Amino acid sequence: MNSQAFQPSWISPPGDTILDILSDREITPELLADSMGCELASVESLFDGSAEITEQLAHQLSAVIGPDPEFWIVRERQYREDVSRIYRDVSQSEENWLLELPVKSMQAFGWISKSESKSKKVIDCLDYFGVPDISAWKDKSSEFVKESRFRASKSFDQKVGATAAWIRYGEIRALKASCKKWDKSQLLESIESIRALTNFSEPSKFLPDLQTILASCGVALVISRTPEGCPASGMAKFLSNDKALIMLSFRYLSDDHFWFSLFHEIGHLILHGQDSTFVEGEEFECNREEREANEFAAITLIPSRFRVNMEAHSDNYRNIIKFARSIGVAPGIVVGQMQYCNIVKRNHMNKLKVKYSWSEDLASL
Repeated sequence: MNSQAFQPSWISPPGDTILDILSDREITPELLADSMGCELASVESLFDGSAEITEQLAHQLSAVIGPDPEFWIVRERQYREDVSRIYRDVSQSEENWLLELPVKSMQAFGWISKSESKSKKVIDCLDYFGVPDISAWKDKSSEFVKESRFRASKSFDQKVGATAAWIRYGEIRALKASCKKWDKSQLLESIESIRALTNFSEPSKFLPDLQTILASCGVALVISRTPEGCPASGMAKFLSNDKALIMLSFRYLSDDHFWFSLFHEIGHLILHGQDSTFVEGEEFECNREEREANEFAAITLIPSRFRVNMEAHSDNYRNIIKFARSIGVAPGIVVGQMQYCNIVKRNHMNKLKVKYSWSEDLASL
Protein backbone atom coordinates (compact mmCIF):
# COMPACT_ATOMS: atom_id res chain seq x y z
CA MET A 1 0.00 0.00 0.00
CA ASN A 2 1.25 3.50 -0.80
CA SER A 3 1.43 5.17 2.60
CA GLN A 4 1.65 8.62 0.96
CA ALA A 5 -1.68 8.14 -0.81
CA PHE A 6 -3.54 6.68 2.15
CA GLN A 7 -4.24 9.41 4.71
CA PRO A 8 -7.16 8.42 6.92
CA SER A 9 -8.94 10.91 9.19
CA TRP A 10 -9.05 8.27 11.93
CA ILE A 11 -6.20 6.82 13.98
CA SER A 12 -5.69 3.15 14.72
CA PRO A 13 -2.69 2.16 16.85
CA PRO A 14 -0.85 -1.06 16.02
CA GLY A 15 -2.34 -2.40 19.25
CA ASP A 16 -5.70 -2.70 17.47
CA THR A 17 -4.15 -5.15 15.02
CA ILE A 18 -2.47 -7.04 17.86
CA LEU A 19 -5.78 -7.38 19.70
CA ASP A 20 -7.54 -8.59 16.52
CA ILE A 21 -4.92 -11.31 16.03
CA LEU A 22 -5.10 -12.34 19.69
CA SER A 23 -8.89 -12.57 19.47
CA ASP A 24 -8.80 -14.65 16.27
CA ARG A 25 -6.27 -17.07 17.76
CA GLU A 26 -7.79 -17.04 21.27
CA ILE A 27 -4.50 -15.90 22.80
CA THR A 28 -4.70 -13.93 26.04
CA PRO A 29 -2.58 -10.81 26.67
CA GLU A 30 -0.97 -12.72 29.55
CA LEU A 31 0.09 -15.53 27.23
CA LEU A 32 1.46 -13.03 24.70
CA ALA A 33 3.52 -11.30 27.38
CA ASP A 34 4.85 -14.62 28.64
CA SER A 35 5.77 -15.76 25.11
CA MET A 36 7.56 -12.48 24.40
CA GLY A 37 9.39 -12.61 27.74
CA CYS A 38 8.13 -9.26 28.99
CA GLU A 39 5.80 -7.83 31.63
CA LEU A 40 2.02 -7.72 31.02
CA ALA A 41 2.07 -3.94 31.51
CA SER A 42 4.51 -3.62 28.59
CA VAL A 43 2.19 -5.55 26.28
CA GLU A 44 -0.86 -3.57 27.42
CA SER A 45 0.95 -0.30 26.67
CA LEU A 46 1.17 -1.44 23.04
CA PHE A 47 -2.60 -1.78 22.81
CA ASP A 48 -3.39 1.96 23.12
CA GLY A 49 -0.24 3.17 21.36
CA SER A 50 1.37 4.62 24.48
CA ALA A 51 4.45 2.44 23.86
CA GLU A 52 6.29 2.46 20.54
CA ILE A 53 7.04 -0.73 18.65
CA THR A 54 10.81 -0.78 18.35
CA GLU A 55 12.73 -3.01 15.97
CA GLN A 56 13.35 -5.47 18.81
CA LEU A 57 9.64 -5.58 19.72
CA ALA A 58 8.73 -6.01 16.05
CA HIS A 59 10.88 -9.17 15.90
CA GLN A 60 9.36 -10.45 19.16
CA LEU A 61 5.81 -9.89 17.94
CA SER A 62 6.61 -11.51 14.60
CA ALA A 63 8.04 -14.59 16.30
CA VAL A 64 4.90 -15.07 18.45
CA ILE A 65 1.94 -13.92 16.31
CA GLY A 66 3.47 -13.02 12.91
CA PRO A 67 3.61 -11.63 10.29
CA ASP A 68 7.15 -10.46 9.47
CA PRO A 69 8.91 -7.74 11.52
CA GLU A 70 8.71 -5.24 8.63
CA PHE A 71 4.89 -5.29 8.89
CA TRP A 72 5.02 -4.07 12.49
CA ILE A 73 7.70 -1.47 11.75
CA VAL A 74 5.63 -0.02 8.88
CA ARG A 75 2.43 -0.21 10.94
CA GLU A 76 4.08 1.71 13.77
CA ARG A 77 5.54 4.34 11.45
CA GLN A 78 2.18 4.92 9.75
CA TYR A 79 0.47 5.33 13.12
CA ARG A 80 3.00 7.90 14.36
CA GLU A 81 2.74 9.80 11.08
CA ASP A 82 -1.05 9.86 11.37
CA VAL A 83 -0.82 11.13 14.96
CA SER A 84 1.59 13.87 13.87
CA ARG A 85 -0.61 14.82 10.90
CA ILE A 86 -3.92 14.85 12.72
CA TYR A 87 -2.93 16.27 16.10
CA ARG A 88 -0.96 19.32 15.02
CA ASP A 89 -1.24 23.08 15.22
CA VAL A 90 -3.67 24.53 12.68
CA SER A 91 -2.90 27.51 10.47
CA GLN A 92 -4.81 30.79 10.70
CA SER A 93 -6.58 30.02 7.42
CA GLU A 94 -7.69 26.64 8.81
CA GLU A 95 -8.86 28.32 12.02
CA ASN A 96 -10.86 30.86 10.02
CA TRP A 97 -12.35 28.13 7.84
CA LEU A 98 -13.65 26.22 10.85
CA LEU A 99 -15.41 29.41 11.98
CA GLU A 100 -17.32 29.43 8.67
CA LEU A 101 -18.70 25.94 9.28
CA PRO A 102 -21.36 24.73 11.76
CA VAL A 103 -18.86 22.34 13.37
CA LYS A 104 -20.78 21.95 16.66
CA SER A 105 -23.98 21.01 14.84
CA MET A 106 -22.13 18.69 12.47
CA GLN A 107 -20.65 16.88 15.46
CA ALA A 108 -23.97 16.79 17.33
CA PHE A 109 -25.76 15.36 14.26
CA GLY A 110 -23.08 12.68 13.80
CA TRP A 111 -21.89 14.06 10.46
CA ILE A 112 -18.29 14.24 11.71
CA SER A 113 -16.48 12.91 14.79
CA LYS A 114 -16.70 14.67 18.15
CA SER A 115 -12.97 15.27 18.44
CA GLU A 116 -11.82 18.38 20.33
CA SER A 117 -8.66 18.63 18.20
CA LYS A 118 -8.87 21.51 15.73
CA SER A 119 -6.61 19.72 13.27
CA LYS A 120 -8.86 16.65 13.44
CA LYS A 121 -11.88 18.89 12.83
CA VAL A 122 -10.19 20.29 9.72
CA ILE A 123 -9.49 16.80 8.38
CA ASP A 124 -12.99 15.58 9.21
CA CYS A 125 -14.59 18.55 7.43
CA LEU A 126 -12.42 18.12 4.35
CA ASP A 127 -13.40 14.43 4.27
CA TYR A 128 -17.06 15.34 4.77
CA PHE A 129 -17.10 17.72 1.80
CA GLY A 130 -14.95 15.41 -0.30
CA VAL A 131 -12.24 18.00 -0.99
CA PRO A 132 -8.45 17.68 -0.55
CA ASP A 133 -7.79 21.13 0.94
CA ILE A 134 -9.33 24.49 1.86
CA SER A 135 -8.46 25.97 -1.54
CA ALA A 136 -10.61 23.32 -3.20
CA TRP A 137 -13.40 24.11 -0.72
CA LYS A 138 -13.22 27.81 -1.63
CA ASP A 139 -13.54 26.97 -5.32
CA LYS A 140 -16.46 24.66 -4.63
CA SER A 141 -18.25 27.09 -2.30
CA SER A 142 -17.93 30.03 -4.70
CA GLU A 143 -19.65 27.95 -7.37
CA PHE A 144 -22.24 26.89 -4.80
CA VAL A 145 -22.96 30.53 -3.91
CA LYS A 146 -23.43 31.36 -7.58
CA GLU A 147 -25.80 28.43 -8.13
CA SER A 148 -27.78 28.95 -4.93
CA ARG A 149 -28.42 32.69 -5.33
CA PHE A 150 -27.53 33.70 -1.78
CA ARG A 151 -28.25 37.17 -0.54
CA ALA A 152 -25.14 38.71 1.01
CA SER A 153 -25.40 39.48 4.73
CA LYS A 154 -23.15 40.22 7.71
CA SER A 155 -22.92 36.52 8.49
CA PHE A 156 -22.70 35.56 4.82
CA ASP A 157 -19.75 33.15 5.12
CA GLN A 158 -21.33 31.29 8.05
CA LYS A 159 -24.63 30.93 6.21
CA VAL A 160 -22.83 29.62 3.12
CA GLY A 161 -20.88 27.10 5.21
CA ALA A 162 -23.92 25.98 7.19
CA THR A 163 -26.11 25.61 4.10
CA ALA A 164 -23.37 23.80 2.17
CA ALA A 165 -22.95 21.37 5.10
CA TRP A 166 -26.70 20.68 5.16
CA ILE A 167 -26.87 20.11 1.41
CA ARG A 168 -23.78 17.90 1.52
CA TYR A 169 -25.56 15.65 4.03
CA GLY A 170 -28.45 15.38 1.60
CA GLU A 171 -26.09 14.47 -1.23
CA ILE A 172 -24.42 11.76 0.85
CA ARG A 173 -27.79 10.27 1.82
CA ALA A 174 -29.23 10.56 -1.68
CA LEU A 175 -26.26 8.90 -3.37
CA LYS A 176 -26.94 5.81 -1.25
CA ALA A 177 -30.69 5.84 -1.95
CA SER A 178 -32.15 3.41 -4.44
CA CYS A 179 -34.09 5.20 -7.19
CA LYS A 180 -35.23 4.55 -10.71
CA LYS A 181 -33.91 6.83 -13.44
CA TRP A 182 -35.17 10.41 -13.53
CA ASP A 183 -38.50 10.51 -15.32
CA LYS A 184 -40.20 13.90 -15.62
CA SER A 185 -43.35 12.42 -17.13
CA GLN A 186 -43.67 9.91 -14.31
CA LEU A 187 -43.30 12.70 -11.74
CA LEU A 188 -46.03 14.74 -13.40
CA GLU A 189 -48.31 11.69 -13.42
CA SER A 190 -47.59 11.15 -9.70
CA ILE A 191 -48.61 14.65 -8.58
CA GLU A 192 -52.15 13.66 -7.61
CA SER A 193 -50.95 10.65 -5.62
CA ILE A 194 -48.51 12.89 -3.74
CA ARG A 195 -51.17 15.55 -3.19
CA ALA A 196 -53.50 12.96 -1.64
CA LEU A 197 -50.88 12.30 1.06
CA THR A 198 -51.53 15.78 2.49
CA ASN A 199 -54.53 14.31 4.29
CA PHE A 200 -52.31 12.24 6.59
CA SER A 201 -51.41 14.18 9.73
CA GLU A 202 -48.48 12.04 10.91
CA PRO A 203 -45.19 12.25 8.99
CA SER A 204 -44.49 8.63 9.89
CA LYS A 205 -47.64 7.73 7.94
CA PHE A 206 -47.01 9.70 4.74
CA LEU A 207 -43.21 9.98 4.44
CA PRO A 208 -42.51 6.35 3.49
CA ASP A 209 -45.12 6.48 0.72
CA LEU A 210 -43.86 9.88 -0.39
CA GLN A 211 -40.28 8.61 -0.63
CA THR A 212 -41.42 5.54 -2.58
CA ILE A 213 -43.40 7.59 -5.10
CA LEU A 214 -40.56 10.05 -5.63
CA ALA A 215 -37.98 7.25 -5.92
CA SER A 216 -40.05 5.71 -8.72
CA CYS A 217 -39.57 9.01 -10.58
CA GLY A 218 -35.82 9.22 -9.99
CA VAL A 219 -35.99 11.60 -7.03
CA ALA A 220 -34.37 10.89 -3.67
CA LEU A 221 -36.14 12.59 -0.74
CA VAL A 222 -34.00 13.40 2.30
CA ILE A 223 -35.36 14.83 5.56
CA SER A 224 -32.86 16.56 7.83
CA ARG A 225 -32.96 19.37 10.34
CA THR A 226 -30.59 22.22 9.56
CA PRO A 227 -27.34 22.98 11.40
CA GLU A 228 -26.94 26.26 13.25
CA GLY A 229 -26.77 29.16 10.81
CA CYS A 230 -28.49 27.41 7.89
CA PRO A 231 -31.61 29.36 6.83
CA ALA A 232 -32.91 26.77 4.34
CA SER A 233 -36.24 25.02 4.52
CA GLY A 234 -36.02 23.14 1.23
CA MET A 235 -33.64 22.36 -1.61
CA ALA A 236 -33.70 20.71 -5.03
CA LYS A 237 -30.89 19.77 -7.41
CA PHE A 238 -29.85 17.08 -9.86
CA LEU A 239 -27.05 14.82 -8.69
CA SER A 240 -26.74 13.42 -12.22
CA ASN A 241 -28.79 13.15 -15.37
CA ASP A 242 -30.51 10.13 -13.82
CA LYS A 243 -31.09 11.18 -10.21
CA ALA A 244 -32.49 14.28 -8.50
CA LEU A 245 -32.51 15.27 -4.84
CA ILE A 246 -35.19 17.04 -2.82
CA MET A 247 -34.22 17.91 0.74
CA LEU A 248 -36.61 19.28 3.39
CA SER A 249 -35.91 20.46 6.91
CA PHE A 250 -39.39 20.64 8.52
CA ARG A 251 -38.20 24.12 9.59
CA TYR A 252 -41.64 25.53 10.37
CA LEU A 253 -43.16 22.26 11.61
CA SER A 254 -46.58 22.77 10.04
CA ASP A 255 -48.35 20.89 7.28
CA ASP A 256 -49.07 23.91 5.08
CA HIS A 257 -45.41 24.92 4.91
CA PHE A 258 -44.11 21.36 4.49
CA TRP A 259 -46.33 20.57 1.52
CA PHE A 260 -45.85 23.97 -0.10
CA SER A 261 -42.06 23.52 0.22
CA LEU A 262 -42.24 20.03 -1.26
CA PHE A 263 -44.25 21.07 -4.32
CA HIS A 264 -42.06 24.17 -4.67
CA GLU A 265 -39.00 21.91 -5.00
CA ILE A 266 -40.86 19.53 -7.33
CA GLY A 267 -41.66 22.60 -9.42
CA HIS A 268 -37.96 23.40 -9.77
CA LEU A 269 -37.17 19.89 -10.98
CA ILE A 270 -39.97 19.97 -13.54
CA LEU A 271 -39.57 23.55 -14.75
CA HIS A 272 -35.94 24.57 -14.46
CA GLY A 273 -33.52 22.02 -15.82
CA GLN A 274 -30.48 20.41 -14.25
CA ASP A 275 -27.82 23.12 -13.91
CA SER A 276 -28.66 24.89 -10.63
CA THR A 277 -29.05 24.22 -6.93
CA PHE A 278 -32.36 25.68 -5.79
CA VAL A 279 -32.58 26.55 -2.10
CA GLU A 280 -35.70 27.89 -0.41
CA GLY A 281 -35.37 30.20 2.58
CA GLU A 282 -35.35 33.82 3.72
CA GLU A 283 -31.67 34.36 2.85
CA PHE A 284 -32.10 33.51 -0.84
CA GLU A 285 -33.15 35.69 -3.75
CA CYS A 286 -36.72 35.46 -4.98
CA ASN A 287 -36.04 35.52 -8.71
CA ARG A 288 -38.09 34.39 -11.68
CA GLU A 289 -37.45 30.68 -11.05
CA GLU A 290 -38.52 31.02 -7.41
CA ARG A 291 -41.70 32.82 -8.37
CA GLU A 292 -42.47 30.13 -10.95
CA ALA A 293 -41.88 27.39 -8.37
CA ASN A 294 -44.16 29.23 -5.92
CA GLU A 295 -46.87 29.41 -8.56
CA PHE A 296 -46.45 25.73 -9.38
CA ALA A 297 -46.82 24.79 -5.68
CA ALA A 298 -49.84 27.02 -5.13
CA ILE A 299 -51.72 25.82 -8.24
CA THR A 300 -50.88 22.18 -7.48
CA LEU A 301 -52.22 22.38 -3.93
CA ILE A 302 -55.34 24.35 -4.89
CA PRO A 303 -55.97 24.29 -8.66
CA SER A 304 -57.11 27.48 -10.39
CA ARG A 305 -60.70 26.29 -10.82
CA PHE A 306 -61.01 26.09 -7.01
CA ARG A 307 -58.95 29.15 -6.08
CA VAL A 308 -61.63 31.53 -7.36
CA ASN A 309 -63.94 30.20 -4.63
CA MET A 310 -61.48 30.30 -1.71
CA GLU A 311 -62.65 33.63 -0.33
CA ALA A 312 -66.28 32.46 -0.22
CA HIS A 313 -65.29 29.66 2.17
CA SER A 314 -63.02 31.68 4.46
CA ASP A 315 -65.47 32.99 7.03
CA ASN A 316 -65.40 30.10 9.54
CA TYR A 317 -63.66 26.83 10.41
CA ARG A 318 -66.51 24.61 9.23
CA ASN A 319 -66.61 26.10 5.73
CA ILE A 320 -62.86 25.79 5.35
CA ILE A 321 -63.00 22.12 6.37
CA LYS A 322 -65.79 21.42 3.90
CA PHE A 323 -63.93 23.23 1.13
CA ALA A 324 -60.72 21.30 1.88
CA ARG A 325 -62.56 17.98 1.77
CA SER A 326 -64.22 18.88 -1.53
CA ILE A 327 -60.87 19.49 -3.24
CA GLY A 328 -59.02 16.60 -1.54
CA VAL A 329 -56.40 18.36 0.61
CA ALA A 330 -55.89 18.97 4.32
CA PRO A 331 -57.64 22.02 5.85
CA GLY A 332 -54.32 23.43 7.05
CA ILE A 333 -53.15 23.71 3.45
CA VAL A 334 -56.24 25.71 2.55
CA VAL A 335 -55.62 28.03 5.49
CA GLY A 336 -51.99 28.46 4.45
CA GLN A 337 -53.02 29.39 0.91
CA MET A 338 -55.72 31.77 2.16
CA GLN A 339 -53.07 33.50 4.26
CA TYR A 340 -50.63 33.49 1.34
CA CYS A 341 -53.26 35.22 -0.82
CA ASN A 342 -54.21 37.66 2.00
CA ILE A 343 -57.74 36.28 2.15
CA VAL A 344 -57.37 35.74 5.88
CA LYS A 345 -54.83 37.28 8.26
CA ARG A 346 -51.62 35.41 9.10
CA ASN A 347 -52.76 34.71 12.66
CA HIS A 348 -56.29 33.55 11.78
CA MET A 349 -57.56 29.97 11.43
CA ASN A 350 -54.19 28.47 12.43
CA LYS A 351 -55.93 25.86 14.58
CA LEU A 352 -56.67 23.97 11.37
CA LYS A 353 -52.98 23.55 10.59
CA VAL A 354 -51.29 20.32 11.69
CA LYS A 355 -48.26 20.99 13.86
CA TYR A 356 -45.38 18.54 13.57
CA SER A 357 -42.75 17.84 16.19
CA TRP A 358 -39.17 17.06 15.20
CA SER A 359 -38.07 13.57 15.97
CA GLU A 360 -35.00 11.56 15.02
CA ASP A 361 -37.47 9.08 13.49
CA LEU A 362 -38.11 11.62 10.72
CA ALA A 363 -34.48 11.62 9.64
CA SER A 364 -34.36 7.83 9.57
CA LEU A 365 -37.28 7.53 7.13
